[in-house]
Amino acid sequence: MKINILLTIIVPIICYITACNNVDKSHLSINLDNTTDTIRYSEFAKSLDYIQLDTKDSCLISNIKSIYMDEDTFCLLDKRGAGIFVFTSTGEFVCQINYFGQAPHEFIDITSFTIDPYLNQICIWDVGSRSIKKYTYKGAFVEAYRTDALIRDFMVFQDKKNLFILPFYSKECPYCIWIEDQNNQVIKNFNYPKPQNDQFEFISTYCNKEVNSLYYYDRNYDQISYITPDTLYSVYSIDLKQRLSNDLRAKNPASIKLENFAMMWNFSFSPKYLLMNYYYYGQEKPYKWVLLNRNTNITEIANDIINDIDSVQTETQSIFFLNERTWCRAIESTDPNNCNITLQMINLK
Repeated sequence: MKINILLTIIVPIICYITACNNVDKSHLSINLDNTTDTIRYSEFAKSLDYIQLDTKDSCLISNIKSIYMDEDTFCLLDKRGAGIFVFTSTGEFVCQINYFGQAPHEFIDITSFTIDPYLNQICIWDVGSRSIKKYTYKGAFVEAYRTDALIRDFMVFQDKKNLFILPFYSKECPYCIWIEDQNNQVIKNFNYPKPQNDQFEFISTYCNKEVNSLYYYDRNYDQISYITPDTLYSVYSIDLKQRLSNDLRAKNPASIKLENFAMMWNFSFSPKYLLMNYYYYGQEKPYKWVLLNRNTNITEIANDIINDIDSVQTETQSIFFLNERTWCRAIESTDPNNCNITLQMINLK
């Protein structure tokens, strides 16, 4: 009798534990309508530092589109076409790379850019010339070479190998994610699905780039993948309730009414946390923040994210990934005569 009673108690407990262990932690269900008021910095950050980027009394930088940090260098792309700005790790201005033109050392457009941390070079993909242009951190031209690829984003691995990302289907370039050398030879083609019936092209791609790997968010399939020179695998698949339906994606984008659906604005990754920011069309407060605690698998959704570590607040809607230990956010100056930009360095738990 006692044995039967014990089994009656223990078996359900074992089944419950087994069920919990079998939960698919790579699948995230997100409903942006289920929000709290705020997500607090202290939930994922242990401390903050501040670096003022000295722009030499020049207001050329309108807004930061993307930013990379090497050991002693910041490289940032201006959102409104002023080019790439280079600063030391202490904020001292180094140079501005805005060589727009058609000369061999110039570029027509900065479609995408990245850094080569092995050679300390800035690499620009110029779709107008279908070429990659390279410059030193001090702005000196290094080389240019054409590529047959049509891409949206790229990353430089060691030995001048390029990881190319094309997040939509194109007959000109039948691969979606692949690695090439400087001779346009495909070294590795990742077997990645191609969204051939998706006419709603998402212009931006999102990558959190480390030295020899990156996290890539695919806006067609709503998944985050981890990519190295040898591997590609999905880390998270996202079931967003406000996702644009497949039926609408197959229609002419001009015919789609932009309301009641959402798209990811940006994301930042770390071993313990995943922070995502969504733009929710048709909402009074369109930006929604989503914080995933990767250890507990608990997701928090909020209208705002606030700094409760010190008194410095900002309304900027991008928190940039620098590495798996540090994210950053730009602080707007309240002084119209001060053109300097302050980076709020978020040191993660």
